[in-house]
Amino acid sequence: MNASTVGFGPGLRYGFLVNPVSGSGRGRLVHDQLPAILDGLGLPRSSWFSELTVSRGVPEQSRRILSECDRLVVAGGDGTIGQALEGMRLSNRPDVALGVVPLGTGNDLARELRLLDVFRDKGLPELVRTLLEDRISPLDLWDVGGRAVLANYLSFGSDGWVTEVFGRSRDLSEARHSTLGIKLAYARAGIGSLARHLPPSFRIRARLADGSILDRGFGGHRSLLALNVGSYASGLLRPVRTRADDGLLTLMSIPHLWNYPVIVATSAFPRLQGFFQRRMLLFWQATSFEAAWEGPNAVQVDGEGRRDLLSSGRLEVSHAGRARLLSGSGAS
Repeated sequence: MNASTVGFGPGLRYGFLVNPVSGSGRGRLVHDQLPAILDGLGLPRSSWFSELTVSRGVPEQSRRILSECDRLVVAGGDGTIGQALEGMRLSNRPDVALGVVPLGTGNDLARELRLLDVFRDKGLPELVRTLLEDRISPLDLWDVGGRAVLANYLSFGSDGWVTEVFGRSRDLSEARHSTLGIKLAYARAGIGSLARHLPPSFRIRARLADGSILDRGFGGHRSLLALNVGSYASGLLRPVRTRADDGLLTLMSIPHLWNYPVIVATSAFPRLQGFFQRRMLLFWQATSFEAAWEGPNAVQVDGEGRRDLLSSGRLEVSHAGRARLLSGSGAS
């Protein structure tokens, strides 16, 4: 992802959209701290406003905010940010840009934008200052069946089942109120989904980067991933040759259950994991693809279970343009 410094200029108006329950309730603290932080950075009160997300209303909120602002800063997890990007696309304003305050479990987009380390190491005030520097990076967006926008990743099969099971557990008190509770809920979802895999009939037809067609079945494989950014599952998987601004998705099959512990074990060693990916996983780069299947299946888009996309047993994914993202220094 190539970043270019535009510069913090006068006249920009900022809208902050904060998910109050993200980060085990840290979202509300972020919302409450913003006035003092922005005052300290010298941003006039007339140049910004903030509001909390409304359940199931994030795309429309984002579209409305961008009708009044030049920059939208979203505090939440990858799911909230993905919905905001859908609203950004609907705003039909090519000049606007979106920034991220990462409060989720995965935070893979913030990692791609070089913002996660700023937030973890230096805190919210420094992250906000970084966003106000107005470095712009492009991000490909992908249309998913005409009903969703993919910014980070999509997966079928076991990964989709884990997300769906976790989604049903979100009402557990520990999942709402502690980071440990969220991790435990994910672990339980993973254990409960060990036996899941892609349906026997699952098939992909994709147009690859070189213009050729991939048409093959993946029945019985654990998962099929479509990756737009170079980080997946909180950075545990770093897909090789994956860029967020090249008009390509990395399609990656995970054939076997034992592949997952190898991914985890090699996550701290990028070269070793790259070797593992090239030797033991199947992956291609595609400009578009269509998946088809019969029988039970699960899919997640940007960390959110999307059972509504499964009813036809067929799903098309195609390039839907680019968004402008606010990034940290050195985003690439």
